[in-house]
Amino acid sequence: MACKERNGTVYEAKSKSFQPSSLTATTWLSLREYRGVPFLHRCFHCYSAVCALVCPVDAHIVTDYGAVVIQQDRCIGCGRCAEVCCYGVPRQGLDRRYKKCDLCLDRIAQGKPPACVEACPVGALKFGKIEDIYKAAREEEAKGRCTYGIELTHWVYVYSDQEAFEAFLGDVARRKDAEKIKNILSFPTKRGAPPPVSYLGIEGAVIALSIAALVAWRQNRIREKKEGGHE
Repeated sequence: MACKERNGTVYEAKSKSFQPSSLTATTWLSLREYRGVPFLHRCFHCYSAVCALVCPVDAHIVTDYGAVVIQQDRCIGCGRCAEVCCYGVPRQGLDRRYKKCDLCLDRIAQGKPPACVEACPVGALKFGKIEDIYKAAREEEAKGRCTYGIELTHWVYVYSDQEAFEAFLGDVARRKDAEKIKNILSFPTKRGAPPPVSYLGIEGAVIALSIAALVAWRQNRIREKKEGGHE
């Protein structure tokens, strides 16, 4: 809800939940399950964002804050970003332009965390300078937990057990279409290398520490409302 409120996007008419299970042009954050393991699906804000590399009109940019943003006034709706995204993130809107999470760039520029981080009731999401986030993730690794995204993306996952971690990687692998990856090399581009990564000390990242805790909280809230006679 916080994501939609911040971005002014609408709820899909067919959705029966305030938290849809898949991304759309107006839903940039969804709660998915794979093999019974919950995780948040949204843009990973990759270090070397291939979507920015292949965009023929430079609509995709990697900002100094680490956010990968689609400039709507430049997007021509060609779909190359969607073709090469390993995570199936960019979605085409009714205006033919592609949409996705921008990591609440305006909030970050004001020194605020992304809306999803601020709204999380159990503190499962943390935001900060990228070096601090990676340090926190490595500390979790030292405790025996599994991580994904260190030195790779600005959205880092931490899972408490191997089974959950493998389930998450299974979903990522399921999305990685070999043909899409191969197509990266065939797309014409003005640039010969991925966008540079900023080391200005303002680059930010988000760490997802315990999605299971967030799911449990939501389930308890739903149960409480039903027991109280509210839908």
